[in-house]
Amino acid sequence: MSKVKIKFCGMRTEESLVYAIGLGVDYLGFVVDYDKSPRSTSLAKFLETATWLKKNKKGKYKIVAVTVDMPLDNIERIIKSKVVDVLQLHGNEGEEMLRPINGIEVWKAWNDSSKGDVFKIAKRVDKILLDSGNALQKATNKSGEFNAFNLYKDLKKKKIDVVVSGGIDNSNIAMFLKKLEPEIIDISRGIETLSGKKSKHKMKKIIEAVNDYYKS
Repeated sequence: MSKVKIKFCGMRTEESLVYAIGLGVDYLGFVVDYDKSPRSTSLAKFLETATWLKKNKKGKYKIVAVTVDMPLDNIERIIKSKVVDVLQLHGNEGEEMLRPINGIEVWKAWNDSSKGDVFKIAKRVDKILLDSGNALQKATNKSGEFNAFNLYKDLKKKKIDVVVSGGIDNSNIAMFLKKLEPEIIDISRGIETLSGKKSKHKMKKIIEAVNDYYKS
């Protein structure tokens, strides 16, 4: 059994970033230019932070830009920066965005209200991020808990890479690990005290819960 990789999403402050890196987190996610979210950061600030993270890298983490129907010219800025590892599309992006891009992974978020055929979309991107809600629901903490267990299994049967997201915290992560054996788990509000405010205690508890699961 391969150990799950953990993504902390909605990162904003240098203090929380440094702490997460010290815990050995695998992915650092940033909500970019989505003003409906309390976790959002401007594109300019994100690129500045990503550049700093790349220059001062002390871990094996990857940097994820989470975008919601972002204009194509801004997407191109992210790609051309060469300091971002993953482009996560969390809106209603069209086919022009759903394609492999040299030098950067592309993830497409999918939830119950998403349109189209997820199996066809999966062929055009690197990973599907199965979520419990859309971008607005995520921003307002109304997305609930991940429940797409059957779809997850169907995607895995097709050998599609899947990221699991939605309502995961230290109290239930062991259940997800046992039930799904996922490659990557994405956590945002499960490591917060308030929307957009990360908790060192909760971040640590997540990593401890994961480590304890694999020891048992």
